[in-house]
Amino acid sequence: MSWLRLGARLVLSWLQPGQPSYLVYFVTAACNARCEMCFYWQEMESAATRKELTPEETRRIAEHLPRLIQLTLSGGEPFLRQELVELVAPLLEKTRPIFLSIPTNGILTERIVQAAETLAARYPWLRLNMELSVDGLGEIHDRLRGRAGTFADLVRTWAELKALQPRLPNLRLGVLTVLSGLNQDKIFDTLKYIRSELKPDRMEVMYARGKMRNPAAAKVAIEKFREVCRWLEKERGRPSSLVDRMREELGREKRSLIIETVSRNTMVMPCLAGRKLLVMDPEGKVRPCEMLESLSASESQISNLKAQSKQQAKWLLGELRESEYDLGKILQSDQAQKLLGFIERSSCHCSYECAALADLAFSPGSMLGILLKAWF
Repeated sequence: MSWLRLGARLVLSWLQPGQPSYLVYFVTAACNARCEMCFYWQEMESAATRKELTPEETRRIAEHLPRLIQLTLSGGEPFLRQELVELVAPLLEKTRPIFLSIPTNGILTERIVQAAETLAARYPWLRLNMELSVDGLGEIHDRLRGRAGTFADLVRTWAELKALQPRLPNLRLGVLTVLSGLNQDKIFDTLKYIRSELKPDRMEVMYARGKMRNPAAAKVAIEKFREVCRWLEKERGRPSSLVDRMREELGREKRSLIIETVSRNTMVMPCLAGRKLLVMDPEGKVRPCEMLESLSASESQISNLKAQSKQQAKWLLGELRESEYDLGKILQSDQAQKLLGFIERSSCHCSYECAALADLAFSPGSMLGILLKAWF
């Protein structure tokens, strides 16, 4: 990957503070697991009733999108969309993101490997980050994911993706682990296995968030997360690629920001959700982030916001199907300005990783410091 290309895209993003540069697209609410720590489980329960966006609709949406730095496909399980490549192709070809990240539970081995190979080969200029979830070893992982055999499936998927890397240098493999009250006692056994046996290009631990399926998952100690972050810092190497070093430094700063935010229970950096970061759901509804209603506002603030309008009570910036698939119309709407104003006035804060990354990457002062550390 060209370092100059990434640098130029960052500078352009800083010069256009009103233009989004990071899009999280929930391609489906359907899932083939039932994770104890899932914050999206209520949406999954109604997935069958949803009318998901089609490839033709994503083509129309793409016509109105700016160039992106980061595109993330989320879910549910993204690879349950059989037409996933066709669905994302218009977005990639129009927005030309630097990074495409796809988190997956790793169950659908054949489909995952085929899609990864197709995307990496078709778009050699793209950094494709395949991110598999590992929350425990063997039966512990299966129990947390609510499905027997999940650990064996993801290990098989990992091996087949690893086999692709020698001929697809833009394919990067990461491991995501959710630290929750259900696995914190065994977390270091899990991390040591990931480091020694899977040997990922990147490993990340996320602090459990939102209204989880099992409330016990939320009983996670911030001090345990601190310990995990210290371990990750100690174990990380120094990648040869400047882009990889930048991502490592950004990840470290992100974890520090989350720890400080949770510990102080306040906004530490201005939130750029709804400005630089946007979330699009399977039906084309656009939100500032995925956590606003469950984590940000007090009950009195929620009541006041609901009283303003029915639409605002849904925490939406707008709906693409009602806006001729034009994101610009949504961002310029009165509804969007009211909701963004609310985020600013309420000092909204949470432990959402994507929002923390956006706050850091699209703040020139913070990102320049990160780049200097990566350089030297």
